[in-house]
Amino acid sequence: MKTLSVLFSLALLGLMMTGCGTKRQYFEPETLSGKISYDGSLPSSMVDSTREGATLANGQIITKKGLSKVTFPEGFMYLNEDKGRYIGASQCGELKIIDENKKVLFTQKFSGIVASATLRENLLALVLGSNELLLVDIRDGKHLLALKQDNVFVLDSRIAAPFFLGDLIVFPTLDGKLVIVDEKTRKPVRDVVVSNEKFFGNIIYLQVLGDRLVAATKSKVVSINPKNMGLLDADVKDVIVLENRIFVFTKDGRVILTDADLKVLKERKFPFATFAGTIYGNFVYMIERGGYIIATDLDLVYSCLDLRPKSRDSIMQETGLSAEKTGSILVELSILGLIREISRHYYV
Repeated sequence: MKTLSVLFSLALLGLMMTGCGTKRQYFEPETLSGKISYDGSLPSSMVDSTREGATLANGQIITKKGLSKVTFPEGFMYLNEDKGRYIGASQCGELKIIDENKKVLFTQKFSGIVASATLRENLLALVLGSNELLLVDIRDGKHLLALKQDNVFVLDSRIAAPFFLGDLIVFPTLDGKLVIVDEKTRKPVRDVVVSNEKFFGNIIYLQVLGDRLVAATKSKVVSINPKNMGLLDADVKDVIVLENRIFVFTKDGRVILTDADLKVLKERKFPFATFAGTIYGNFVYMIERGGYIIATDLDLVYSCLDLRPKSRDSIMQETGLSAEKTGSILVELSILGLIREISRHYYV
């Protein structure tokens, strides 16, 4: 729950950083199930955020574990963490790895800005802003691999980090590909083109669960396992990957529930909603840019916006769920305080 709380706080903080845009219609729920306020305090304002955490103006960082005492020098932004080792980089291409005692473990200046980075043991996998992929041994600073990809000129700010997968390293490129490298031979073994768009086509999401790899650009999601590859076209805002299902959140306020191969199982639209962040636990939570928090169950059956009284029988009829499954979901929602029974077998 602590990790969920931290992720929730990061999502709210990201919402606070969102600026105003042009005039548009806004999401407005007909009713509210309650109010929530963020009363956390930070020692300094936030100046940068990524999927892995955030950087404050005073150099402190927020990781998925919470506010850290680690501080980076002025001009450095937090990128990632591995077992108490923290990666930060500057706009000038300088990268530092420091530990929890603020000791500098590694530093090197690269030919361009570091867009994303991941560390495992002595190996540092990097994606540079020039779309060059690097593998560096932090013991001596030697470059074990350097692969130049096609030039890119305009990027989506949501940049995925490399992923170590057994003896393989998956590099998400800035031109919409996955380059899979054998760690031992340090040679590419496979390229997967997710999208070939010229603008804003970089990989924005990369996750591995079991033998399945899921990646996304702003317009496509791909799910790959040893047997097949699934593809979904969508205007992607965010992705959540669970054991046997994938949630795709779109820029027009839709939540698409698919199976592990991206076959659409269910879809729900929240009119005019703009998702600023998503997290999950027993439920999936969407932070809406207008200040609302939308919660839905993992089967995308009900959300906290379903507040008109409904009978258990009508719920079963609408969803096609069995009486046992329906009862189980209703009990769980009741325990969490997201619904209540106003009369026998009628819920809001």
